[in-house]
Amino acid sequence: MLFLSKQEVLDIHAKAIGEFGGSLGLRDEGALESALAAAEQRHFYENADLATCAATYAFHLSKAHAFVDGNKRTALLTALTFLKLNGHSLHLGPEWLDIMVRVAADETMQRADLSRAFAARMANDENVE
Repeated sequence: MLFLSKQEVLDIHAKAIGEFGGSLGLRDEGALESALAAAEQRHFYENADLATCAATYAFHLSKAHAFVDGNKRTALLTALTFLKLNGHSLHLGPEWLDIMVRVAADETMQRADLSRAFAARMANDENVE
């Protein structure tokens, strides 16, 4: 399994801000590094699958608030980039915006719920590379 570097995620953030607007900038480098390490740790220590690692990226980046702006967008785009890097192209509908808001707001969407949502969407997606 291939994982994203900090620079790749910083580039994803810059692209998201450039495309959708907002303030560019890193607020907490340690929080970013911790969020990025979570996906690798889940894979290596828990034998987490692709969907779980993608969800871990999305969950922890959204919760970390490492960026000045665009945390949820960066979190979801990072998860999608991770999947693509590992041979799975996933297309998400607009309901995922609500999902990411729920994750960030500490509402009903926990990490395990997000993992199940990714796994279900991947199982139903016909666009696997």
